[in-house]
Amino acid sequence: MEPYIIPNLNKACGLLNFLSDHPDGVTMVEIEKELSLPKTTAFRILRTFCACDMANKKGHLYFPGSALIHAGLQSLHGNQLREKGIPILQELTRQTRQTSHIAIPCDYRSLILEVCDSPNPVLVASRPGALVDLYCSSTGKVFLAYLFADRLDEVLAEGSLTGRTENTITDRDKIRYHIEMILKQGYAVDDEEYHIGVRCLASPVRDMQNQVVAAVGITGPAAEVTRDAVAALADRVEQVGARAD
Repeated sequence: MEPYIIPNLNKACGLLNFLSDHPDGVTMVEIEKELSLPKTTAFRILRTFCACDMANKKGHLYFPGSALIHAGLQSLHGNQLREKGIPILQELTRQTRQTSHIAIPCDYRSLILEVCDSPNPVLVASRPGALVDLYCSSTGKVFLAYLFADRLDEVLAEGSLTGRTENTITDRDKIRYHIEMILKQGYAVDDEEYHIGVRCLASPVRDMQNQVVAAVGITGPAAEVTRDAVAALADRVEQVGARAD
């Protein structure tokens, strides 16, 4: 090791990088094993990160914190997913004439990375940097289905299942049923569950190892994104999602 490197700070930076690579959360045991850190050292670093919002603990899992996410957002111009996603979102908006967006998992929420507005923008569409709930957003439902289905009760217990609209699904059994449907059909729908009069749909984006790392979707007025049109629009979104990996 170089003589001017501070050993504990070097360990902390390694832990930050490890957290950043695991947006779906890691346990203390995984951190100790992968980074070869003593339990006391890992614990003290994580407690410091949590106090500074660089990390966030939910149950037995640690996630990248809001301050770490914010720092990442400030350097998004170098983010490969975002750079590759912008022209794809532009093409998706051109094809569907709806506002398109791409999101990544953050804590137990969905972080909107980039948005491409339609010619007639939806005023309530989430903006880049917005964090939206998993259970009532289309990108969030993608993450529930493909990343968190095996610990659904734990994820849903982290926040209140607020009925944002009369269509919001807050019953855990119904949410579980919808997750099964998402896995079968390959896409998720927000059927006026976040905002009345607005319908969204999203599909997963996978990396080279076939792991879901993001979700791409569209948002539009319910009068234009009708239930009858969802299947055809979802097919276009899925095709775009496949190109974004």
